[in-house]
Amino acid sequence: MKQKPNFKYEDQWLNTYPDAMVVGLDEAGRGPWAGPVVAGAAWIAPDAVKALPPDLADSKTLSEASRHRIYHQLKVLAQNPTQLQLATASVSAAEIDRIGILPATFRAMQMAVDQLAHLKDRDFAVLLVDGSLTPDLTTAAKHTHVEAIIKGDRQVLSIAAAAIMAKYDRDQDMLALAQEYPNYQWQNNKGYGTADHQSALDAYGVTPYHRTSYRPVARRLTKENMS
Repeated sequence: MKQKPNFKYEDQWLNTYPDAMVVGLDEAGRGPWAGPVVAGAAWIAPDAVKALPPDLADSKTLSEASRHRIYHQLKVLAQNPTQLQLATASVSAAEIDRIGILPATFRAMQMAVDQLAHLKDRDFAVLLVDGSLTPDLTTAAKHTHVEAIIKGDRQVLSIAAAAIMAKYDRDQDMLALAQEYPNYQWQNNKGYGTADHQSALDAYGVTPYHRTSYRPVARRLTKENMS
């Protein structure tokens, strides 16, 4: 049976800090050879939980059609920022090459958090981050706590919402880039190192949207420079 995320983590913090703003964070696109890394942030008011899509789950377990539907349902709910707040931010392939994928991921998370309203009005903010690493993130609240949760997108409702936002927006970015560079099939592989992507790299070379610090792309770039 598929595990569904719930609001227990958020409630635990709110039981101790009732006025805290508890935000979920996740990313999409750390592994691909091309395109940006995108981070999502989501804050859910406790009384808005029942209004969320009932099938909101880990984005990796959802079909593309379900993910798109849930994304748009969340965007409608977020029209009332006292109930739901959502944000995404991206860092380009060039910046990933310059600073590394982990710093780029955490930069995108910080940029997403910075878009959320009302944090400056809070004494305490909690940032729940999917994964095993605890990034050095800050907020405009007086005090900020950051907690990493392994497989958080399977367990924590706000992280699951953030993951859907990040995945959807990154997919849209890759669809747009696929129009510019159709040979790489980014509309299908989303920049990951699939066989068709590798074949296109061999045939057509490296684009400005490839991550040249990634070994398979760097090898191809070396061959180009030597030829």
